Amino acid sequence: MKYTLTFRDETFDELGARVYERPGLEGAAYVLCGVSHLHGEVRLQAREVVTVDDRDYLVRGPDRLSISSQSYSQVAKRAAAEGTAVLFVHSHPGGRGLFSKQDDAEEPKLMDFFSSRAVDLPHGTLVLGADPELSGRVWQGPGWAPLERIRVLGGRFRFVFPASTGTADEIPLFFDRQVRSFGADVQRLLAQLHVGVIGVGGTGSATAEQLCRLGVGEVSLFDGETFEPSNVSRVYGATALDVERPKAEVIAAHLQRIGLGTKVHAFPSPITVEGTARELRACDVVFGCTDRQAPRGILVNLSLYYLIPVFDVGVKIDAPDGVIRSIDGRITILWPGAACLFCRGRISADVVALESLSPGEQRLRADEGYAPTLEGDEPAVISFTTAVAARAVTEFLHRITGFMGPESPSEFLMLFHHDSIRGTSQQPTSSCYCAQQGRWARGDRRRFLDLSWGS
Repeated sequence: MKYTLTFRDETFDELGARVYERPGLEGAAYVLCGVSHLHGEVRLQAREVVTVDDRDYLVRGPDRLSISSQSYSQVAKRAAAEGTAVLFVHSHPGGRGLFSKQDDAEEPKLMDFFSSRAVDLPHGTLVLGADPELSGRVWQGPGWAPLERIRVLGGRFRFVFPASTGTADEIPLFFDRQVRSFGADVQRLLAQLHVGVIGVGGTGSATAEQLCRLGVGEVSLFDGETFEPSNVSRVYGATALDVERPKAEVIAAHLQRIGLGTKVHAFPSPITVEGTARELRACDVVFGCTDRQAPRGILVNLSLYYLIPVFDVGVKIDAPDGVIRSIDGRITILWPGAACLFCRGRISADVVALESLSPGEQRLRADEGYAPTLEGDEPAVISFTTAVAARAVTEFLHRITGFMGPESPSEFLMLFHHDSIRGTSQQPTSSCYCAQQGRWARGDRRRFLDLSWGS
């Protein structure tokens, strides 16, 4: 079993400040984590930093500390009540972020204590060096399993692979020009990421192809529709012979033919199906390229509960009677602490509820006058869908590399008719559920994403 950990950047910064608040002395804290169980992977999502009070340090020196049982007993009680895993975290102010022999001798006792109080949860430890290097592990009494991937995500995306050993993998010559742009480390990082694409139409197919040609290691494609004749004119990898074939499977086969080594998974089912939506938990990053509101509402919850950044992408052409009035592209980054699609008015609860009904029920509601109008076939042009997809992938690269500077707006508006791009940031509306921090990093729940799912 593989174990990984995800932090919001604010949570990680708070943790570092807590354990290094006394210069030259070791410090400690606890992190309460939501948990998600995937095929072959257990993910921890950092929810909250719990500090150690000064009075609970029995010993505190530059290379040693001891903490009272009262401190970790209180944390264990909370973990059991809330169903959260516990990470015990301490600093190594004078050395590297590697576990010492003293850590190896003492920490199993603490892990056994947590395991006896908050049972069937993957408790672990984390050490932060001064360099800043970090290492993590999960207790599998009587031994340890390493945290193989640590994500620190927010305005920038940082991925740490502390369990990596050996020489660096050789990079294929296919990516030589990219390596000259961003360096070998970025290319190796791309090769270790798993990215999901929801909807593989005009924007989705362009996004998926760019991810593949960038060298992303694993791409999952989600789309429950089949190709229609009007799709072929703007979908990369599709031909006129693909009409009525499943979109996800056609684009997956196309990406595999490119031959750059990307592992591709096709899910020819909408993410409004619970079993399909659960597969999204395996992704490091997701691109939402669907024009329907119900799946976009699901992606809002995914970003909150599982700390998976979502780039929601859309294009709107206003062209009554074939005369263009405006062409608007939009990329919204969904993440805890930023306004969601409901806050921004991009989607509405009424339309999400209507889309979740069967076609017959939708018609009945419309006839009764109780339903908003659902969008039909909207205008679409390949040059605009491609441009917005490229801008979304560019923002993804910026989050990894920072090449565009310190600013990272949470939404971009591309006004083609004005030839302008505008970046904006917005806080959640206080009344919106995305502002309720109790939902952040919750991980698996008895009812997935706390949503109602059809049979």
